[in-house]
Amino acid sequence: MGAYEHCLKYAQPRQQFGKPIGNYQLVQNLLVQMLGNITAAQTMCFRLGQMQDAGTLKDEHASLAKAYTTVGMRETVGWARELLGGNGILVEHNVARFVADSEAIYSYEGTREMNTLIVGRSITGFSAFV
Repeated sequence: MGAYEHCLKYAQPRQQFGKPIGNYQLVQNLLVQMLGNITAAQTMCFRLGQMQDAGTLKDEHASLAKAYTTVGMRETVGWARELLGGNGILVEHNVARFVADSEAIYSYEGTREMNTLIVGRSITGFSAFV
């Protein structure tokens, strides 16, 4: 969310060729893709909360959400870096911090690979990590 919100605020006043960069199709496309990833992740997490409240949440549900949302997060912050161009790697524009944070979360959340193995075992009935 932070990367998206920062990019939206950046794209509105930032001028290029005499108009805000938010006016350009490719910038709008990046913002829409980012918002789509965020909305999908939020919806998935909301559903997990409902399942937990109902007592139906299983490990594979949480693992699917972790794997899916962390991949989407990395993709989203990558688009944020792209949207800011050269400014996307400068500390004062925050996006580099979002990229670094996303890498940590991607790795620390049990790693995407382990989460996919948990889900894979559930859907195939075969454990690939015995």
